[in-house]
Amino acid sequence: MWNKIVCGVFLALLTVSVQAAPLSFKTKTIEVESCFLDKDKEKHCHEKKVAYPITGDKHFDAWVKKSFSNKLPTQKSIKQELLNNETVQDVNQSNKENEYPCAIQYVDALELEGFSPNYAVFGQENWEYTCGAHGNGVHNLIVLPRNTANPKEVKLQDIVLPNQMKKLIHLQKEAFIKYLQQPEEFAMSAKEAREYFHEYNEKFDGTDNWRIGKNSIVFLFQSYEIAAYSFGRPEITIPVEELQGIIKPEILRETQNYTQLPEKN
Repeated sequence: MWNKIVCGVFLALLTVSVQAAPLSFKTKTIEVESCFLDKDKEKHCHEKKVAYPITGDKHFDAWVKKSFSNKLPTQKSIKQELLNNETVQDVNQSNKENEYPCAIQYVDALELEGFSPNYAVFGQENWEYTCGAHGNGVHNLIVLPRNTANPKEVKLQDIVLPNQMKKLIHLQKEAFIKYLQQPEEFAMSAKEAREYFHEYNEKFDGTDNWRIGKNSIVFLFQSYEIAAYSFGRPEITIPVEELQGIIKPEILRETQNYTQLPEKN
């Protein structure tokens, strides 16, 4: 009987150890250009950057490949995509007569951003500049379970306890208002922050763009979603203390051992 207990404890510890093993975070980055000369013979280049992670986990690496239609990008394939891009072709035509030539830029990046014992967080950036006043794009957060074949994204509704979504949306609102008051951000007064929020948001439905954070759950809003473009993409953090009874306990426990990977340029 004692041997069985010891064996069971050993196996349990081994399982935890496997789950908590760090993921590597190599990123394969490919950058291509398609250049042209303007009427003054000055060189300009359209650019496209594609990145994807190599995690060292067979399930995640298979998921990454699937995310790129089961064929990982190469220098040749990306260059061809850029050359075949209709917007690029249209701009090239107008550049022949345009006094102010335009070079287009694209970013399509999937990167590992962090992990906890049982989950990994990926960020997917899709950004473009197509000759407007400024570039724009979206950054989606994707949470996947570890040690699972064919991992499926964990949606926000999967981690919220029954009938608690309204409370969570209220917490998001209050966290954003506090975010506007931070000295390192916009340094609004409490009154100014609340007035700005209500002026910009006639109706606030919150966001389901979430990830695990260190002792917190983090939510990321896209440009223009709840504030003007100059405000960037507001990222708000709600500590676990405020999420008790709202988020499933097993998810809140994951935040204790979350590792955030350093941002890559």
